[in-house]
Amino acid sequence: MNIFVVGANGQIGRHLIEDLAKTDHQVTAGVRNVAKQSLVEANNVTYVSFDLTWTVEEMSNTFKEIDTVIFAAGSQGKNLLQVDLDGAIKTIRAAEQAAVKRYLMISAVFADNPANWPDSMIDYYITKHYADEWLKNQTTLDYVIIQPVTLTNEEKVSHIQLTAPGEQAARTISRQTVAAFLSQLVDTSAFSRKTIVLSEGTDEIAKTLAK
Repeated sequence: MNIFVVGANGQIGRHLIEDLAKTDHQVTAGVRNVAKQSLVEANNVTYVSFDLTWTVEEMSNTFKEIDTVIFAAGSQGKNLLQVDLDGAIKTIRAAEQAAVKRYLMISAVFADNPANWPDSMIDYYITKHYADEWLKNQTTLDYVIIQPVTLTNEEKVSHIQLTAPGEQAARTISRQTVAAFLSQLVDTSAFSRKTIVLSEGTDEIAKTLAK
């Protein structure tokens, strides 16, 4: 399978590339600066220039012959409109144009429930909400929207819990665990056109995806 990771130099993206490098998939890692951000050396990983301010057509050309796009990018609050909102939507449109088979979106817990948005992160949640809504309602892509709960930098892969939006979930999950979940999700057809909340729990990732 040919996989393209948007935001391959991000906090989740770097873990994800490391995990995918251990698989048989061909992985294209999209970064802004190839010379400085090519961090993983593996025969199945290729770093390419990719910028979320590009046009849909430029992105679509980069997605040619890609089977799955994983959106793991974010501006960390520095450029929410151009990167987290418009950039995300352009990758969705580009994936459709390039006939990509599957699109995996890293979103945020409560992105689809404005009543739960914290005041300090309103703008961030607005971008996540409308990017997700575009994916759900304006495309025919086979997508999965993954809503992690509060992210931590713990250097471990924990067991997980998957719930539907609005159901009770644990409070935290490590970025490394989110990456591990995504690297295994690509091998299944689970959760087609679904939104799932991802948190720490008691279930092994592989067994959860095999159900």
